[in-house]
Amino acid sequence: MATASEASQQANRSAMDPKRLVVIFYLLAGIILALFLERLFGALWASFGWPDTVLIEGLDWKVSTLVGYLVAVGLAVAGYFHPKTHTLSMEVASELMKVSWPTWPETRTSTVAVVVASLVAAVLLFCIDTVAYNLMVEWLPALWGKL
Repeated sequence: MATASEASQQANRSAMDPKRLVVIFYLLAGIILALFLERLFGALWASFGWPDTVLIEGLDWKVSTLVGYLVAVGLAVAGYFHPKTHTLSMEVASELMKVSWPTWPETRTSTVAVVVASLVAAVLLFCIDTVAYNLMVEWLPALWGKL
């Protein structure tokens, strides 16, 4: 079985078309946007008191749902075919094809290093905070009381 590094190298060697990644991104972004706009337009319909009749019974698609999906599809298609956006998307995808992703052991080692460094920083900050609190709340007032 191939490791993650070998799989990413194989994908880079196979010269996968960056256009495929761009299309997948726009499809996923369109689906997420459609789900968001469905809720948004449903709330707008309710706040304005407009009748939100069910258009498709089995799926419970209402007018606001259809409008949200149509707006999301329109925005995704317009974004894909806009020259500047399309060019930028293709450039980003082709750069992502050049990335060498870390292997699983490298990722695990880096994660352990971050967790250990965070714990050390937390302990040091706790010690500094405790000393500063005791200095300002207990030790200095007790010293001033004796003067």
